[in-house]
Amino acid sequence: MADEQVLSRLLIVRHGESVAMADGVVGGPKGCRGLTELGRAQAAALRDRFAAGREPEVQVVYSSPLPRARETTEIVLPALGTDSERGNLEIHVHDDLEEMRLGPADGMTWEAAREHFGFIQPMDQPYTPVLEGGESRAGFRHRVAQTLNDIAAAHPAKTVFVGCHGGISSAAMAMAFGIAPSQRGVGVVTAVTAITELELLEWSGRRLWQVRRFNDAAHLAAVEAA
Repeated sequence: MADEQVLSRLLIVRHGESVAMADGVVGGPKGCRGLTELGRAQAAALRDRFAAGREPEVQVVYSSPLPRARETTEIVLPALGTDSERGNLEIHVHDDLEEMRLGPADGMTWEAAREHFGFIQPMDQPYTPVLEGGESRAGFRHRVAQTLNDIAAAHPAKTVFVGCHGGISSAAMAMAFGIAPSQRGVGVVTAVTAITELELLEWSGRRLWQVRRFNDAAHLAAVEAA
């Protein structure tokens, strides 16, 4: 579109395989213990992809506070930035980039948490917390949309690396396509360390999100082949 203007670009990146994933544990602030060895190899493959110069040049870096996302971002960081500042960018830790908050289930195994709390089905009751003390599907999506819009507004004309979680990527897609929390039968799955690229555009006096790519994990082929 000839009259479109890119206001900002977000590279939303899921973390590598985590210890919580491998152990089947709810990985909130208490339960997350960072990456597995495989997860670190996956993050290194993503770093090498950026270092090869085939990705947009990143000017700003954000991360979820959870260790698996922070560790992934730190591994990739040396390959981010312009030639003059490569590897020297500051990581802005944003608490609202955290995965869906499950409160008292944090640190329990998923099996034990489901048995103890009896999670509700978010698609059936999107405005009700999944468990007492946790977030609802609608609340989580609202948090993510507000956070991504705030980050984009804070860094006009910049490309921003956002190290986060699969739930953040899924909520970002729902935001971009205007999918309501109550809509059933629509779900997306994001691979570890996959890139989802969104642009905030201004077009004919309107602002809108455009999805450039979703779930781009081509770099993982090198890890699988090793």
